[in-house]
Amino acid sequence: MFSWFGYFMPFSERINAIADAGFDGVMLSWEDEEAPNTISRYDFPKLVRDAGLSITNFHAPFIGYSQIWERPLEDNRELLDFLIRIVKDAADFEVPAVVVHTVDMELGDYTFENGLAFFSELAEAGEHYGVDVAVENVTRQFLLYRLLDRIQSPHFGYCYDTSHDYMLGCGCGRLLQTYPDRLKALHFSDNDKRVDRHWIPGDGFLPLSAILQTLRTVNWHTLSCEVIAPFWWQDRKPSDFCKAVQIGLKKLLRNREG
Repeated sequence: MFSWFGYFMPFSERINAIADAGFDGVMLSWEDEEAPNTISRYDFPKLVRDAGLSITNFHAPFIGYSQIWERPLEDNRELLDFLIRIVKDAADFEVPAVVVHTVDMELGDYTFENGLAFFSELAEAGEHYGVDVAVENVTRQFLLYRLLDRIQSPHFGYCYDTSHDYMLGCGCGRLLQTYPDRLKALHFSDNDKRVDRHWIPGDGFLPLSAILQTLRTVNWHTLSCEVIAPFWWQDRKPSDFCKAVQIGLKKLLRNREG
C-alpha cells in the first residue's frame, strides 16, 4: 500500500496503520515530510522495516516532468541528476524500483527526442545500480509507448496505474496487453470512471477482476494499492480505512478464485 493515503498524520502512524491492517509492504513517496512532523526521507526505510514491512518501490516527486520534453537534455541535467540520485538511493536501501511520471498535467511545445535522451540516461542509471525505472501511465500515454519501444533496457519499464488507465480512451488495459513483460510496478485502485479518484478496490466501477486475471497471466504477483481516502472517510479512523482496503482486496481475490 502507498505510504500516503489521504490522512495528515505522522509518518510512523501511517506505516503502523498499514502494517496493522495486514499489508506486508509499502510504496514510499521519496521526499521529506514537513507536516504534521518534519522527517527526512532517509529515515523512512528503517521505520518501515521496523514495522515489519518491505519496501516495494520509491516514488519520485510529481513535478517537473513536462520540461523533460520541452527542453533539451543539457537544460534538464539538474533534474536528471536528481532522479539518478533517487535511483542510487533505492540501490543503497535495497529497494527494487523507482517510479517516475512521464509528463505533468500540462505540456507545451515539445520534441520526442528530448524525452528519449532524458529517459535513456535514466534507464542507464537503472542498469548501473540494478534498479528498475518504472514510468507511470499518466496522461499522454503515447509518449510512454514510444519510450518502451525505443528503450529496450531490462531495467526500464512502466508502472501500471489502474485508475489512470481507465480515465483515458487510449487506455482500458491496452498497455498491459501490449507490454506484458515490461511491467515494473503497480498502482491498484478503483474509481467511478469519471474522475481519477483512487478509491478502495471494489468501491467503484473499474473491471478490477479482469485486471487481476491479466496480472496473473503476465505473472505479476505484487498487488500494491495507491488509494486516497475520500471525504466521507476523513472523520473515520485511518486504521479503519487501511483495513477496508485490505477487505476490498480479499473480496476481489475470493471472487476471482470463485
